[in-house]
Amino acid sequence: MFRTLRGIPLLGCLLGSIGCHGQPPAPPPIPKGDYNAIIRYLQTRIPWEMAREQVPGLSIALVNGQELIWANGFGVADKARGVPVTPNTAFRAGAISKLLTATAALQLVEQQQLALDAPIQQTLREFYVRSRFHDDQADADRAITLRRLLSHQSGLPSEHLRGLRNTFAMGQMPMRMSGVWLSTPPGSQVAYSNLGYALVGAAIERSSGKAFETQLQNSLFKPLKMNQSSFVGVSAHVPHRALGYQDGSASTDAQVRDLAASGLWTSPKDLSRYVQMLFAQGLYNDTRVMDRASIEQMFTQQNIGNVLDFDCQMGLGWFLSPCGDKPVSPGIRTFQHSGGGDDFAAQVTVLPDQQLAVIIMANDSNAEDMVVALSTDTLRLMLQAQTGAPVCADDCQAPKHGGKLRQVPAAIDRKRLAGFYATAWGVFRIRDTPTRLSGELAGYTFELLRDEDGWLRAQQKVLGFWLKDLGGLGRVQLDVVTVQGRQILTARSHGQRVAVGERIDPPPLPLAWADTVGTYQVLSTHEPDAPLSGISVRLEEGFLVIRGQLHDKPLTDYILLPVDHAHAVLAGNGYGLGDTVSRQVNGLSASGYAFKRTQSPHKPLIF
Repeated sequence: MFRTLRGIPLLGCLLGSIGCHGQPPAPPPIPKGDYNAIIRYLQTRIPWEMAREQVPGLSIALVNGQELIWANGFGVADKARGVPVTPNTAFRAGAISKLLTATAALQLVEQQQLALDAPIQQTLREFYVRSRFHDDQADADRAITLRRLLSHQSGLPSEHLRGLRNTFAMGQMPMRMSGVWLSTPPGSQVAYSNLGYALVGAAIERSSGKAFETQLQNSLFKPLKMNQSSFVGVSAHVPHRALGYQDGSASTDAQVRDLAASGLWTSPKDLSRYVQMLFAQGLYNDTRVMDRASIEQMFTQQNIGNVLDFDCQMGLGWFLSPCGDKPVSPGIRTFQHSGGGDDFAAQVTVLPDQQLAVIIMANDSNAEDMVVALSTDTLRLMLQAQTGAPVCADDCQAPKHGGKLRQVPAAIDRKRLAGFYATAWGVFRIRDTPTRLSGELAGYTFELLRDEDGWLRAQQKVLGFWLKDLGGLGRVQLDVVTVQGRQILTARSHGQRVAVGERIDPPPLPLAWADTVGTYQVLSTHEPDAPLSGISVRLEEGFLVIRGQLHDKPLTDYILLPVDHAHAVLAGNGYGLGDTVSRQVNGLSASGYAFKRTQSPHKPLIF
């Protein structure tokens, strides 16, 4: 809610790589078994990529079965002190933390200290939810299970912003979050939730009787000899940790409240041991770390039957399909997870059938697209070395802009498509004019044309020619389909179809909510690096539009749909959507914050 989104599946597909220039060095032919040829190529390509993207430091590990083929560091972990990145340098892993948290939870399931399909309330008795989807609130509580938390199907909000940078104990989270409103019906779709994993961390502590860090060290890090891995501390306190950078400047390490969701420090070399354990069905150096059955559960699709998830497959912790990102190769099962934010970027990608893996971590906030592309290309080369045959997806060569016939949609088509669409990236406005169909999303304005396959494509003109490079946004194919009576904006990228947003029609607007138009500031917060300082509400073409504010920086627009006189939700489904906003006597409340009105076009109503 109200956040700048990074590291969420499909974000790079839609908004990344806009206006990129230059191509990396072409890879050489890779003879069968010649992994050294891959290493020589990467030793040239990685510095070239880092220079182009101005990334200070990067570390990489390549895994083939039980062999660590290569682990190497590039650049610097600390520019001011000239500290180089080595294979032992630890980076913030961001959301990759969830893989280790899910593994630790499954270990406790093996020990019958947690149960996958029991209500999480059996472990966290103080935690309860409120639901507009259930007549009996107790049914809503019973629907929140460990399996649904691990597979992002709990229906919980994506975030709880208040206290996001605080360091209070993990065990306090269930009580602090009790009474939160569900954003989606549990079990109905994948809606990525850091909050859900914070609760998993609390359940691990409660069921094991140990602090989260202690439990993870004892059950995973020490058996796997992951000596640089930890969920606590910052780079200034622990040797061998990289500083994060944003636009060339070093960042102050942010405190992380939701450690189980995003607090891991680790290195690609350490994570390679974790991957080797998974490839060996739970064994590492002849020591049983987890049961084979647990790994099978982790890699089993959990969201079968969720029509709104389309081609995005979710396991326990792992994404089991690229979800709109470029695949390694058709027919090759690919499991992955990325991690971004706090001025780091990371990706773990494994090919379970071939037992190949690439792990890359970098210490710059702008490195995410580079890390993802480098991971995919490296795995293609590793497949070539394993099989002796070149590997390429159907669309390895990106289409040239303007190279395909595109035409303005017919008038009846433009009328059908025009409207406001709620997406995780904000309001996607599609407008019909007498001569064209235009779109606007996250500050980008473009024309929407039909390609020869009937899909919508985004394009911009420069001097009358279709030359403007919109990156991934220009290559993705869009269209609107009806699913369960809802009009869903979908994208097809690299042969996969994923949901982007939902068309929203202007709702009846109760006077109580019409009166909320104005600006608001956060009350009673002394948080360091607070993610939100205020919000504003305005009317736009019959919609209430709410926007977050971080000091002088406006955040994303969302459509606010009233549910009753006291509650409204952020329209749509997916990351950050469906979250509840409540009216208070003197303002609004959302994501744990209370907001006081600072400016209004008219006198507020009192009730």
